[in-house]
Amino acid sequence: MPSKKPPTPGTLTTMPSVKRSLGPYVVLKKRAGGKAAAYFQVPARLRPPGWAPAIRLCSQHDLPADIDAIPNEAFGALLVEGAKLLDRLNEVRRGSADAAPARSFPTLVRTLQKSSAWGDLKPKTRDGYVFFIGKVLTWSAMAGHPDPTTLSRARIEAFLSVFNDRPTTKKRVLEVIRLLMEQAVALAWRTDNPAKGIRVKIPKPKLMVWEQEDVDTYVRVARAQGMDSIALIILLEWEIGQRLTDVREFRPGAEYDPDVGIFSFDQSKTVAPVAIEISETLRELLQPLVDDKQLFLFRNERTGKAYTENRLSQSFRWVRKAVVAERVAELMQDETGSKAELQAKRRELTAEIEDARPLVLRQLRHSCVVQLARAGCTIAEIAAITGHSLGSVTTILSKYLPRDSTVARNAQMKRGIIKSANAS
Repeated sequence: MPSKKPPTPGTLTTMPSVKRSLGPYVVLKKRAGGKAAAYFQVPARLRPPGWAPAIRLCSQHDLPADIDAIPNEAFGALLVEGAKLLDRLNEVRRGSADAAPARSFPTLVRTLQKSSAWGDLKPKTRDGYVFFIGKVLTWSAMAGHPDPTTLSRARIEAFLSVFNDRPTTKKRVLEVIRLLMEQAVALAWRTDNPAKGIRVKIPKPKLMVWEQEDVDTYVRVARAQGMDSIALIILLEWEIGQRLTDVREFRPGAEYDPDVGIFSFDQSKTVAPVAIEISETLRELLQPLVDDKQLFLFRNERTGKAYTENRLSQSFRWVRKAVVAERVAELMQDETGSKAELQAKRRELTAEIEDARPLVLRQLRHSCVVQLARAGCTIAEIAAITGHSLGSVTTILSKYLPRDSTVARNAQMKRGIIKSANAS
């Protein structure tokens, strides 16, 4: 074979590029706004008992979606965390002392899920517990599987402090720990439940009503993020105002009849029958989902499966974060200053915008009630669409409408005091 020609003296030889790698089982998952989160994720077939399905790395930071754009310091931290978890995983596989002992949280979870108390829970409640049980198992694995029989209140509170910026998550994790410690009492591992006396306060949410402008913005951004399902759920909720528990389980040909554009079903909570016709525009938008001939109408684009409660909430949070980021970018267009000053300003604006319009998906149900009232619908007419009881409609309106200018204007027009803008 001919030999390679040596480089000309005095010239630079181009070095081959080195592809970055985060190591075994470490993956980047894209989030809203072009960011990503890193997880140590072992496939189910390779995962030892008690090992968490996914453990987030560098949880205090959002990372660039492009691995080559991750700053060197953060990249190094990811490599270190991933290597530590890989070492622990191998130790567990070898059956070393670091594997989950007989008295551990993985054991409590297994015995709890085999108990009659677990079987008596509603499927929705179980699904919620499973999600937050995963967070407890992640902590247990990272902490070397502490013995629940000696676990103190102080150590539980130290773990919960990780979620100080997410009070709702903190409260749900605490509920799971209480449940698991009750299981420890039932197994006679200990006589007390150290989690019982711990309290977590959740700030009262602001009473927010979605407006048409909000709907338009969130639908546009959701589509831009590749989340058409979220966009369509928002549009459907805007029209019919149903519980998300029911919306997630809508099926074409069952709850939804595409030939006539009517949703008809018994509500999951009240068993109240409802039948609601939707707009022609929404019918056309839903038709591609019907043509897919899948079991459920709305499916998570990332998994291809029907939404769970937590996945739906998570997907909406990504959209909301993208909406906020878009607004911040608009306000920052003419800003000047150092990199640190601009970052501080961006954080300040982000906090202000999130606090000003903290919209959540479930508020669309109440917002539909408000919009129907603004349109002049009676309480009975509103209840017929949303499936609320007459008393619930009255309660919602008493919270949201006392100072609503649109309703006040409608009332004055009905009294003949002012004229409609369409009047000649």
